[in-house]
Amino acid sequence: IAAYRAVDAASPFHHMASLGLALDLSRAGRTDAAITELKRLAAADAKDSEAWIALGDTYRAGNKDEEALDAYDHAVTAIGSPSARDWPLFFARAMVRERLKDLKGSEADIDTALKLAPNEAQLLNYLGYSWVDRGEHISQALAMLEKARALRPYDGYIVDSVGWAYYRLGRYEDAARTLEQAVLLVPGDPTINEHLGDALWKAGQRMDARFQWSHAITFGAEGETKSALEQKLKVGLPG
Repeated sequence: IAAYRAVDAASPFHHMASLGLALDLSRAGRTDAAITELKRLAAADAKDSEAWIALGDTYRAGNKDEEALDAYDHAVTAIGSPSARDWPLFFARAMVRERLKDLKGSEADIDTALKLAPNEAQLLNYLGYSWVDRGEHISQALAMLEKARALRPYDGYIVDSVGWAYYRLGRYEDAARTLEQAVLLVPGDPTINEHLGDALWKAGQRMDARFQWSHAITFGAEGETKSALEQKLKVGLPG
């Protein structure tokens, strides 16, 4: 931070240093100071998309979603016609819109991002898992998730998404095999262990299912998720 502040205002690197300063203030937990700096940069040049994006990211990290959405909207206006390098902006705005319950807007942003970067596994996984989790377009979601897995075969969260899509389609043995691989890739994640437990139960492996549900609790499941896991340990899954 001190080094960035030492860059002279007449330097061609001053703008870059100002952005770096704001980002480091945010990383240091000085969010209000970071926001003040980024607002100053954005006010100085409404077409400064980098400042608007950084401001949106800072608001999003602080769970100030309305403010983040406004900053991202300004960033989209500032860039005009987006190029392939701009897909993270639309992805970030999609996540904010989803948290604000604007699912149509979120999917529109993901669609834009995918048009800009059709082989970006993170985007395919995000939209595919969102559909699976809501029980929508499961077959189409599975195709997207399998493409994401082919692009990043060692990403345990993508493998988990594929397994959960199998589960939602009633392919319980395929789900259990896939989710076992996800657990190996990301050991200690309560959600993945819960998914594996559900799949094992439906595949008839009830002792193994309870073992995974117990692990999910041990690995830090909280609140309603923990209560649901405790109920599963008592009575299993219905049907």
